[in-house]
Amino acid sequence: MNDIRKACVEAIFREFDDEGDAIRPAYADRWDDIEARRSLGHIVGFIDIDVVDLVDIVIDTINKEL
Repeated sequence: MNDIRKACVEAIFREFDDEGDAIRPAYADRWDDIEARRSLGHIVGFIDIDVVDLVDIVIDTINKEL
């Protein structure tokens, strides 16, 4: 189970790194205002989270890991 959790966390950070649609700046294209703190497991700043897309990322990752 720990491997699945780690894979899901990495998938979410990868989505952020790729500037995807699930996690994006709340204001225009202000990506510099958002910071990924991987060591803490946080993404901080003024963000807009598309919950449906985020859940899809998690489900897809779980299905790949199983």
